[in-house]
Amino acid sequence: MESSWHALARGKVAQLGLAGLLGCAGAHAELYVWSGDVDGHYAFAQATYTTREISLSSDLTLPLPHSELDGEFRFDREYIQIKGTPLEVNTDKYDAILKYKYFLDDTPYYLYVSPRMRYDRFGFYQKAQSIRSGAGRKFGSSTALEYNVELGTGYREAMLAGQGEVSEILYIASIKGRWNASETVSVKLNWVNEWSSRESYTTLTLGVRNKLTDKLGLKYELLYRRAFPFDSQEKDGEWLSEVGLSYSF
Repeated sequence: MESSWHALARGKVAQLGLAGLLGCAGAHAELYVWSGDVDGHYAFAQATYTTREISLSSDLTLPLPHSELDGEFRFDREYIQIKGTPLEVNTDKYDAILKYKYFLDDTPYYLYVSPRMRYDRFGFYQKAQSIRSGAGRKFGSSTALEYNVELGTGYREAMLAGQGEVSEILYIASIKGRWNASETVSVKLNWVNEWSSRESYTTLTLGVRNKLTDKLGLKYELLYRRAFPFDSQEKDGEWLSEVGLSYSF
């Protein structure tokens, strides 16, 4: 009973924290606006089997007084069908991150709190939700090259595929940067590593965007994703290479 009460309390705290972040954003909606990118990709291939791939992603920022609210989201769906049969397998994945940063007065240093939810139908963790906090530093503000470095910790509850639920302490390291190489070309890097006593989960994204119009662009992206259970000898990760359309606002 006590453990159930603590789990409920943690859930309420996470909900209140998320509501506070969204409320803060809404209070300043008239003064500050979201900016960022929304990207889409579709691919089709047919051989002995047919595959269709769809991916959607977004990277958004809302500036606030002495603070900042960031949102990252990625959704991947792949349909695989063996030729000549009605059998079809779908692989779904999503990863959603909301992060509130509070900058210390007149410094590039900040504290952050960040909920994260991810799902992988065939992953080591099928579902995982966490609340994370830590500190970071922003480099190169208002220059062609800007990047953030962060360290933190957190708490995660996850569901093993067919093996029940686990709770664990997390440790986090991340680097996120953007380089405006020219008026039409920009490069973005996003590396996040979370590890616990059971799993190390790494995502690395490198994207190059070439403007076609003021809002619309062509984007090439290379994604590396690895979930490495510490009791497994499997060390291979997943590489994805995509070309799609990007909309900036």
